[in-house]
Amino acid sequence: MQQGNIRNSGLAGSEDNQLMVLISGADQAAFTVLYNRWAGRIRYFFLRLYNYNSDAADDRTQDTFLKVLENASKFDTGQRFSPWLYAIAYNLYKNDLRRRQQELTYQETAVAASVSELPHAERKMEIRSSAEFVNKYLDKLDPDVKTIFILRHAEELSVPEIARVTGCPEGTVKSRLFYAMKKIVENLQPYKINEWI
Repeated sequence: MQQGNIRNSGLAGSEDNQLMVLISGADQAAFTVLYNRWAGRIRYFFLRLYNYNSDAADDRTQDTFLKVLENASKFDTGQRFSPWLYAIAYNLYKNDLRRRQQELTYQETAVAASVSELPHAERKMEIRSSAEFVNKYLDKLDPDVKTIFILRHAEELSVPEIARVTGCPEGTVKSRLFYAMKKIVENLQPYKINEWI
C-alpha cells in the first residue's frame, strides 16, 4: 500500500507493519497511532514484571518506544510487529534487572536476611484470591521463567514468538512454561485453589 493511500484511509485503521514503514520515514502521526495502540499493553507488561511499580513501568514503556523510533528502519515487515516490540521491552527489562542486581548493597542483603528470620506466623500473608496468589508466586520465580509465563498467558504470544522475543530455543520456552505451571499448581494445592486452574 502506498503512503498516500494509508494517509487517505486514516492511520488509525492501519496495520502495525504499515505504520512501521511510515515511522521509518519519520512520520510522527504514524508513531502516535502506534504508541496509542500499544503503550497500555507494554506498560501493563512492565507493571507485572516490576511488581506493579508504576514509576519503573512508565520509564521502561517510554524507553521501549524510544527504541522503536531508533530502530524502526531495522524492523522486518515480513514478521509480526508484537514479538519485535516485546523483544525490545524484554531486553530493556533484562538490562535493568542486571543493573539492579549489581547495585544490590550489603545493607539490602542484611535487611532481607533479618526479615527471613522472623517467626513463620508473622510472615504468613492472607491470600485474598487465587490470582493474587499466582502473582505473588510468579514474583518468586526466576525472571526468565516469569517473563516467558507472562508472555504466553497474559500477552498471548505463541511459543515460536516467545522464542524470538527471548532468544531461547522453543524447547526451552516450553520447559520453562511447564516448570512455571508445575510450581504454581504445587503451591496452590495446600489452598485447594488448583481446581480452578
